[in-house]
Amino acid sequence: MERLWRGASVVALWGAWAGGAMILLAAVVVTVEVISRKLLAFAFSGSDEIAAYLFAVGTSWSLAHVLATRGHVRIDVLYGQLGPRVRALFDLVAIVGLAILVLAIVDRAGEIFLDNLAGGNRSNTPLRIPLAWPQAPWFAGFVLFLAVTVLAFLRSLLALVRGDYGTVAATIGVPSQDEEVKGELGSLGIGTSNTTANTGAKR
Repeated sequence: MERLWRGASVVALWGAWAGGAMILLAAVVVTVEVISRKLLAFAFSGSDEIAAYLFAVGTSWSLAHVLATRGHVRIDVLYGQLGPRVRALFDLVAIVGLAILVLAIVDRAGEIFLDNLAGGNRSNTPLRIPLAWPQAPWFAGFVLFLAVTVLAFLRSLLALVRGDYGTVAATIGVPSQDEEVKGELGSLGIGTSNTTANTGAKR
């Protein structure tokens, strides 16, 4: 299970990088189209359509990484006041609810993709792009999201049975303020030990 979880986390990370690149590319496409229209009196019809496809695919590919890094927003008014076992139970209920939601999204997205693939439907634009082309990677992103959600549930359930509440919290729990601070510092390349040392030196 641990090997599966690590592998899924790596795949989710690469999906997030690819998704971010697609969203950035969408912004570049729109920017180039606006500049060319204003300065060169040339309009590329279809830039908004391509940008929309890139944004949709980029978003779906990023969702799994957000879950793997516990980045989803949750309301935790009383969460911090509960004991580890009760928090773990609430975390498990939350991941089950998320799994049901993602399953519904995958079901609907798959239905849309397969219908357009079977019907050979194209966009009602000058580009006439087959709708199944952008919808295939869009659908794949949701499938990845569902797979990571199921793995997170199974990993947490096994940990809960063992009484390993720390693993449950590390997989699907709400990050503490200290964890969020460490994560932000880590993303900036700043180690917490260095920060502590610098603070002590200043004193």
